[in-house]
Amino acid sequence: MKRYLGVFLKNPEPGCVKTRLAESLGEVGAAEVYRRLVWEVFRQIRDANPDGIFVFFSPAEKETEIRVWIEPWVRDFPAPTGFFAQSGADLGERLQNATRTIFANIPEDSGVLLVGSDCIELDRELLATAWGALEEEKAQVVIGPATDGGYYLIGTRGVIPGLFENVPWSTEHALFVTLENVAALGLESFLLPRKMDVDTINDYKLFHDRLGKLPCLFFDRDGVVNEAPGDGYVLRKEDFHLNQGIVESLHTVRDRGYLAVIVTSQKGVGKKMMRMEELNHIHHNLQTELLQQGVSFDAIYSYTGAPGCEHLPKPDPAMIYAAAEDLPIDLNRSWIIGDADRDIAMGLNANLRGTIRIRGDKPILIEADHTLNSPSELPKLLRKVL
Repeated sequence: MKRYLGVFLKNPEPGCVKTRLAESLGEVGAAEVYRRLVWEVFRQIRDANPDGIFVFFSPAEKETEIRVWIEPWVRDFPAPTGFFAQSGADLGERLQNATRTIFANIPEDSGVLLVGSDCIELDRELLATAWGALEEEKAQVVIGPATDGGYYLIGTRGVIPGLFENVPWSTEHALFVTLENVAALGLESFLLPRKMDVDTINDYKLFHDRLGKLPCLFFDRDGVVNEAPGDGYVLRKEDFHLNQGIVESLHTVRDRGYLAVIVTSQKGVGKKMMRMEELNHIHHNLQTELLQQGVSFDAIYSYTGAPGCEHLPKPDPAMIYAAAEDLPIDLNRSWIIGDADRDIAMGLNANLRGTIRIRGDKPILIEADHTLNSPSELPKLLRKVL
């Protein structure tokens, strides 16, 4: 069974999102919490490795802003992402129309989950359980109940007319009425564990620690993540070979609550030795390989030297700063790993907490906090310093 996800979200404009939370945190503070919640949902979605993601956004006229906001989180993942404006007079019509849109664009015999952007407790295990229930035909409708009487997830294997009719949205009866609709249609439902949305200041206090900024481990690519290509460039995915120790390192990074981001120089694009599409294909293939082992990078930033490249070459910390704008990163608690002086200098220029060097053929003029002979030694060090 192919697995697809639809995500409902709003433009994070102060005053338009998390209005109940804004009563305590202010409109700007509530909007920042909303941005953080949406990022957490997308992180879990990516980890679940779906076959495709459909973003249903509101309002329609904010598509450009929403794409700029979301695309750094999805551009380096193999699953395609589509953007669609929400349509319908109420949430029920919007859910029904979204379901029709997804099933009109995917293969038959697929499982579709629709999720909101408020449930910080959503994780890949829940998503896997929901898809599994659909695939094993335990029920025709899978629902994740929320503690406020609504639900954070609903999944089906097809469009079900009448599923969302007469549901009293934003009340404690939304789940109950939806379950009544399922039964009236002669269908079976499968309930996931009950989880909490973050809507009020009390909800926020419960998850305050998880909603803060996170430390990050920045990785140089060639010579650290993958085998160094010598004086040239990795121009094909067939020539990209993951270094021993990287998968284990990424597991340690995630277990310690860190993000993992690649910051890499790929001037082969600017020299016209490869196209940007080929570089993206290499990175999609990397993420696919990692996801099969339960890990991934949260984002990849590349300086290509091509006209219009938005980043600057190392040791300028522009790529690190770009990541900190896109992701909830605390630079003061973050580290960088590289195999060249420019990587170490980049970390120092960004005032990161620490630097790690993988020793190679390049001369050492700038000392790092830690120096290793190979990436295979990295997991042991990370367990000590993170």
